[in-house]
Amino acid sequence: MAKINFVGFQEHVEIPEGFELLEIKDEIQSSLSRDELFSYLSEPAKISEWFYQVLSLESKSSGKVSYISAKGATSQAICIAYDGGREISLLADEFGEFTGRVHGKKSANLSIKFRILTDNPEPIQGELMTRISNLRKIVA
Repeated sequence: MAKINFVGFQEHVEIPEGFELLEIKDEIQSSLSRDELFSYLSEPAKISEWFYQVLSLESKSSGKVSYISAKGATSQAICIAYDGGREISLLADEFGEFTGRVHGKKSANLSIKFRILTDNPEPIQGELMTRISNLRKIVA
């Protein structure tokens, strides 16, 4: 069994044999206002249009997030960071760590990043890329 060093004050994280860190980053330019764009990251009804169906979201660090998984079951995530109008980070087994950040002054842009440790990256990457594509269609 692999020895795992968890993130925190460790110098590094050991990835178990057969697993890899899948990281997906994207930038989306939008004509929406900063507030409108951020609503697609922070309001359950708006997130549900492109991501998973979000039932509830506590917009604060350590806030609970309830959503319907890809398999149709009610699942839990946690809001690990929240900066109103600017950035949100969520963490769940199904999608790993998700961070969305709105930036720009005249026109708002969106930075999206997913990070997940997996032993089967292709289907997860396809699923996450589809969700990013859905968001791009809505806000671009």
